[in-house]
Amino acid sequence: MTTTLRQWSATQSGALWISPGRVLAFPAFDQRQAADGPIEQTSEAVIVIDDADDLTPEEWDRIDEIRRLRPLTRIRLAVHSRFAVPFVDDVEFVHDLLFSFDETSQFLASRNSALDARAVHLVSGGLPAAVKAIAGLKTLRPALVEQVLAHQAHAALPQSQSVLAMPEMLTDRVVESLGEQPHVLEWAERQGFGWWVADSNYPLFLLTATVRAATRLAHPKPTESELRELAAEAFIQQGAWLGAIAEGFALHSLPIIDAALKGGGMPLLVDHGPFLLHHLSRIRVHELRRWPVIALAHALLLNAQHEHRLRAAEMLGVAMIGLRSKASTPLECALSAVIESVLQRLLGIGDGGVQAGLRGVALTNELSSEDQLQGEGLIGDLYLHCAISLLYGGKTEPAIHAFEMARSVSQRPGIILNSYGGVAAVHALAGDLEAAAPWIDSASARAWPSTVFAGYNSCLLHIARAKVFIEQNELDQAEAALDTVWHMIETTEHWPLLASLRATLDLCRGRFTEALESFRGLRKRRGSRMPRSQVRLLDLTESSLTLAAGDPARASSLRPQQGDHASILVGVARAQMYQGQFDDALHTLSAVPQDEPEVRLSSAVLEAVVLYRRGDDEAAQPVVRRARGISEAYGLTTAFLLLTAEDRALFDVEIPWLALQVDTSGVVVKLTERERVVLRSLTDGSSVEEIARRLHVSPNTVKSQRRSLYRKLGVRSRDEAITRAVSQGLLRDDAHR
Repeated sequence: MTTTLRQWSATQSGALWISPGRVLAFPAFDQRQAADGPIEQTSEAVIVIDDADDLTPEEWDRIDEIRRLRPLTRIRLAVHSRFAVPFVDDVEFVHDLLFSFDETSQFLASRNSALDARAVHLVSGGLPAAVKAIAGLKTLRPALVEQVLAHQAHAALPQSQSVLAMPEMLTDRVVESLGEQPHVLEWAERQGFGWWVADSNYPLFLLTATVRAATRLAHPKPTESELRELAAEAFIQQGAWLGAIAEGFALHSLPIIDAALKGGGMPLLVDHGPFLLHHLSRIRVHELRRWPVIALAHALLLNAQHEHRLRAAEMLGVAMIGLRSKASTPLECALSAVIESVLQRLLGIGDGGVQAGLRGVALTNELSSEDQLQGEGLIGDLYLHCAISLLYGGKTEPAIHAFEMARSVSQRPGIILNSYGGVAAVHALAGDLEAAAPWIDSASARAWPSTVFAGYNSCLLHIARAKVFIEQNELDQAEAALDTVWHMIETTEHWPLLASLRATLDLCRGRFTEALESFRGLRKRRGSRMPRSQVRLLDLTESSLTLAAGDPARASSLRPQQGDHASILVGVARAQMYQGQFDDALHTLSAVPQDEPEVRLSSAVLEAVVLYRRGDDEAAQPVVRRARGISEAYGLTTAFLLLTAEDRALFDVEIPWLALQVDTSGVVVKLTERERVVLRSLTDGSSVEEIARRLHVSPNTVKSQRRSLYRKLGVRSRDEAITRAVSQGLLRDDAHR
């Protein structure tokens, strides 16, 4: 704020800058006029007062006098806290005088400038005067930009301090490494030459773009490269990774960039993504083959932008090639395995990164203390990315272990929150809500930065919360949890889980058709580059929505595939049941692993309904009791969601959601020749004994064939069988034989 006000006031003829301690020396009225005479406006149209937090009560009284006696004079004050200002009715607080990126973009558009807004914002620092000057250029050639910015500066640094304009950023240690005293930064700030910015791990001082440009032109340094290298070394020793990587970019030094990325890890990418992406995009691909960490960072930044997914895949491939040809240290071997896992997961190739993830965890476990110190900013990320690959690969226990390791080795809020959410999601999605609860509670009890709690690292936690809320029929809370991270649905890799839970929520609310159309649109936009398990989850979700929307025939397009998760097989069996394929449904259910509560309940529910529909009431009853027991033990209810009202009545469980209304009249039932004969005999009122004599078989054989016929038709009596046969056209088909 101080710097911006100083910059502005220096360029305005009608502005007067006053420092604390000199306010009382400024007259409340023009001395040339009588005290009781009319007050006229003087030449000082604006008074700017710096560090107003330090004003005394007497100075505030003088300001009040000035406001009363000079009504046309505007007063601008720089304060760190609004509580430093006495209560005044018409005071207005302005929190940021710099352009945001959006404001820079809007300004360039208003000037019909074709310059890249991101690049302009970076080189100008958002300083309005600098943005205005650059907007008149046709190109962002560095020498030209520096010349234009230099002309906007109210002053350059004195030659004795001109060395401070060589690095991109400054810290006390960097200033000392350049031969200056640390207090020079306080002086520079008070002079309006720059300001402090808060980085995630170390505060940095930035000279304004105009002052820096003016100083570099006025006092060029033939040893600039050497000075920058000294600054980079000081940044690295200090752990000021943003400053280090900025010098690496300026020097085009890949070793410095590599060291900064290894030290800064994911926070550096998350906090400064646009800045890093702008500069990384200028590095040629062939140069990155020897620097896989830089290629990986570039890939992750590109992957966060949907339109650059193919470019991200290319960068991941470059990183992989680089590591395979270079990996020699234990840390590089672990990193190689993790990159391979991430590559396979994001591109949906191989096993989705499962085996590479297991290998990455094992190699990271074996790192020595020295190796861990070398990759201090990466160790938590290595465990975390392996855990996500294992989660999507169905390796729940190894995934939980990797999430817990990530949490134990990292102090970064993002990794800790992601780890809490990961373990909670594993349990919640499996239907073990009780096991998920302590992880959700622990995460919810902590205070997180808002950018972390609503960002990528919170996705799995909100997925777990939404799942629990839906099972508890707290639909508003579930929707709020999903909405917290829904703004990332077009970019996050967790979008299949988010979309699946949103679909379940819509089914609970009875929004069948709208949900199906919305889901199909999202799936088309996002494409199919994802682990196979997530593709199959989307297939299952679409089948469920299609069934709810009243199209059981299309829902039955879900077919079993080798390696399917148990939940997919349950979905296949459900589609078969609504097609009247009861034997097929039971056969599919018999192959479902019973490892997870959610799957055990869903399997039992469907098995009971199928047995009931085929007329095996006696066999259905123990399965009904088993389903009720699982539901009550784990507090699960969504397994009953995709059932008709008649089917739900079997379980005597209160289900608060709208029952399914599935028209199965269009389902074509396939009968054997003997079943057709039995069906025709039923229509003329023949008894079992009469049919048996006519067919020359025993009554028990007829009864068995009749039961098979009833199962296929989904009925329980002769009258229902005849009605269903007529609606299906089965008797008409026989008449034409």
